[in-house]
Amino acid sequence: MKPYYTILLLFTFGIIFSQTKNEQKKIIGTYDSDQISIINVFLKDLNTKNTKSVKEFLIKNPEVKEIIKNEDGVIKKIKYIINNRPIYIETHNTNSAKSTRTNFLHTGGDLGLNLGGENMFIGVWDGDNVRDTHVEFLSNNFPPSSRITTPDFGSSDVYGNHATHVAGTIIANGTNENSKGMAPNAELISYDWDSDSTEAFYEATNNGLLLSNHSYGVPVQQNDNFNYLMGSYSAESREWDEIAYGAEYYLPVISAGNDGQEEYNGGLANGFDKLVGNKTSKNTMVVANASNPYILPNGNLLVLNINTSSSQGPTDDGRIKPDISGDGTSVFSCSASTNNGYYVASGTSMAAPNVSGTLLLLQEYYNILNDKFMKAATLKGLACHTADDDNTVGPDPIFGWGLLNAKFAAETILNDNNNLAQIYEGTLIQGETYTYEFSSTNGGALKATLCWTDPPGSVNNVLNSPQPALVNDLDLRLTTSGTTYYPWKLNPNSPQSWATNNSDNNVDNVEGITVSSAQNADYTITVTHKGGLLSGSQNFSLIITGPNLSLSNPSLNKNNFIIWPNPTYDIINFKLPTQTSKPTIVSLYDVQGRQVYKQTINSRNSITRGQIKTTSLARGVYVLKIKQGNASIQKKVVLK
Repeated sequence: MKPYYTILLLFTFGIIFSQTKNEQKKIIGTYDSDQISIINVFLKDLNTKNTKSVKEFLIKNPEVKEIIKNEDGVIKKIKYIINNRPIYIETHNTNSAKSTRTNFLHTGGDLGLNLGGENMFIGVWDGDNVRDTHVEFLSNNFPPSSRITTPDFGSSDVYGNHATHVAGTIIANGTNENSKGMAPNAELISYDWDSDSTEAFYEATNNGLLLSNHSYGVPVQQNDNFNYLMGSYSAESREWDEIAYGAEYYLPVISAGNDGQEEYNGGLANGFDKLVGNKTSKNTMVVANASNPYILPNGNLLVLNINTSSSQGPTDDGRIKPDISGDGTSVFSCSASTNNGYYVASGTSMAAPNVSGTLLLLQEYYNILNDKFMKAATLKGLACHTADDDNTVGPDPIFGWGLLNAKFAAETILNDNNNLAQIYEGTLIQGETYTYEFSSTNGGALKATLCWTDPPGSVNNVLNSPQPALVNDLDLRLTTSGTTYYPWKLNPNSPQSWATNNSDNNVDNVEGITVSSAQNADYTITVTHKGGLLSGSQNFSLIITGPNLSLSNPSLNKNNFIIWPNPTYDIINFKLPTQTSKPTIVSLYDVQGRQVYKQTINSRNSITRGQIKTTSLARGVYVLKIKQGNASIQKKVVLK
């Protein structure tokens, strides 16, 4: 038999959003139709080539099986051909909700939010389809109907245990209380893994899909011909970055793999560098498998261990992967054997839907408070920002940023709404700097996280190449009283070492700064960039939390508030840095204090600009006042 490589099916699970048709249209309306068309052609062409190469290989090698099903339920299927060898994808086989503090968000949870994914829509890609007739997937309507749709399920297809277990972890209604999913009222769309990228992009750009789950991938095997794949930025890595960049509200959630105890020759270091394909994409959320974390009744983490089977990063260019950890150890969920069957399974396949379903609830909650959904970079940044770290300071290539903490994430969403934390979505223009000033008090950790959906990078199949896959290199810094804090980063030459934070990070598109004990002081955050920005700009998301934050300064910096020409006759031009996600209010007053002009600007750029026509106003002295949040500034203007 020909030698082959297996792609481990980590667990496909798709997640997503609480959306009405109007909300779906809002998301879809933000996407570039021309770019979508280009990406669709790219994905379909790639899928056609892969399908053709697999068929040609099977004709020439009839002894090779396209699909392999083991007695333990693991499914393997040829995904594509590399160097005349088949690459297989393979599945990675109510404590999870407690581990990630998702139960605090549920009905009856301590936060009082009563979230369950009502009207939310989730997608799952897996080796087979979900058993949509299972009692856990029935609605509360009378008569009850299934909350699952299966667009590509044929009469000859079979239900899959793996897919059904994943779906149960996400949306099981709790008929068996031990099987209750993360989002027990949500709906789910189930696909098999054929044409996964094309289908996922279609759902994102046509139906407003916000999240999807993918638990499959290439396993670690002893074969020197393919070792360059481990940790590299491959064609599949780029493919999924292309998708995410074309649909910036869509976040694919992907299991890291179950090769934690496997070894091979040529890795970055012994026990590391075991991620392949879309697990090394920049814009995906890759999930490691924690082992039954111990959580106190108040939601605080006491003990955190990794399941030894969980695959480790980092990427060859030193990026922090996996991104985050969920609880996928000994998970009780649905079986496809009968309509009321259950079984226990472990793996990153189970950790991914634990994370995906929880992120769905965070999108639901944000939408309730803000009447819109978070962009994928915002959701990913929020999850990494609020994760519970393990005993190692900073992120690492085992847990990523730590164990998902839905309680802290939901509290941050609420605090942002009450101006006690900051969740900001903006745009950095090439050559400009985004600056934000705030103050904090003593005690507790001060954290700032920057995240952006980076353009797809260049494919790099060189073994252990340190060449960054990053295209737009943004930089986050935090300063106070002459001290500058830098973001965390890993050392690819020594992945077993602790993360450092003594200089800029030039590889990650998630940058996090931690001040372990904040001082009673003023702080300034700056977001800049190195080199050029593709298309001249980059959207970004910024999250800030800390003790007793005062996020709006008493006044804005007059040196940054520019008015021209002054004196003027027919127009007033103005610009100043955008320092809040709240609208900017522009007002013009005459010398008697009467408001003669008012404008509201919803700026998402780092600089707020505007122009006021003044030809109809009497000549004299006026005061131009700008208000951003609770901060304001004013300057005199002379009309001549």
